Amino acid sequence: MNILDYICCPVCKSNLEKKERGFFCFDCNKNYEIMDEIPILVDFKKIPDHSAGQINYFKKEKIIENPEFKLDEWQKGYVEKFTANFPDVKNKTILDCGAGSGYMSVELAKKGATVFACDLTLKGLKRLKKISVNSNLAIKTICCSAEELPFKNETFDYFISNAVLEHLPREKEAIAEINRVCKKDAGLMITVPLNYKFLNPLFISINWFHDKRIGHLRRYDEKKLINKFTGWNAQDVYYTGHTKKVLKTLINIVAEVFNELKIEKDDRKKEKLKLWASNVICFFRR
Repeated sequence: MNILDYICCPVCKSNLEKKERGFFCFDCNKNYEIMDEIPILVDFKKIPDHSAGQINYFKKEKIIENPEFKLDEWQKGYVEKFTANFPDVKNKTILDCGAGSGYMSVELAKKGATVFACDLTLKGLKRLKKISVNSNLAIKTICCSAEELPFKNETFDYFISNAVLEHLPREKEAIAEINRVCKKDAGLMITVPLNYKFLNPLFISINWFHDKRIGHLRRYDEKKLINKFTGWNAQDVYYTGHTKKVLKTLINIVAEVFNELKIEKDDRKKEKLKLWASNVICFFRR
């Protein structure tokens, strides 16, 4: 694979030239470095203060300190929902935007997809890079912004945005970038936190604190989310993180009383119920 067939300048969208230590855009005279074999296709000096704070927050997450890959039960559920909606991932090209721990990238690459995993947190990408190399997976890690994607038009068969939109100061620009880099028949998975009015009233204050702590700028319901993606057809909608799961998960933080698999199985029984859920997952097809 020649990465230059896929990437472009994130600012002007022109082709990049490979240099000894990185990439160069002749049209806007910008250099982009490569660090630990990961292209850095973002200008960190120009990102919003909120995004800079998000980088500092997420680089401290414990998961990226662990070199081993482990798939949690809730993550298995997300992967299963994706493959139920889009079973034909083999030999497809997928963008996992805001990849985080990279669990979606790893599991879909195992199924034969070529995955581009992008994130602003370089530390997490370095971990994912090692996992992909050790497992011989077709995952390309790229450090970039969701609001200025460094990919050519109509590149991807599938696009994943799990728990990303709510963090972005420039949400409209990010959605425009999704529309630009996806193929005309692409599939799309979007996961966002659910509007407060659907939460269990007992947990609204906890969720408000969580939003402030983790950097959420907004919440959604499925109608609001679907309306933002004009030109896409909503294929399916799921709800996760219902009251019992939240309560049992909080208890497990103090003492591991409840079985994780049982928690997830119970939550999946309510995946079509909006009331008292925490998150909404929408699948779209162009």
